[in-house]
Amino acid sequence: MSVIIDEAKCGKIENCPGEGLCIKLCEKGALEEGDGQVIIIDEKCDDCEICIQNCPNQAISKK
Repeated sequence: MSVIIDEAKCGKIENCPGEGLCIKLCEKGALEEGDGQVIIIDEKCDDCEICIQNCPNQAISKK
């Protein structure tokens, strides 16, 4: 299982109070920046939920 990002809540990295905190915290490299947005690399996600727990906008959840 992987995560999904609610783009309406996320507001892109430029509007994130954590300045892309989810990307910085992901030890597996499953979250990357692409064109100012957070991109999920499903095959790298190990379901640790660190991104879910630390998203300041509560924009990340499980599929």
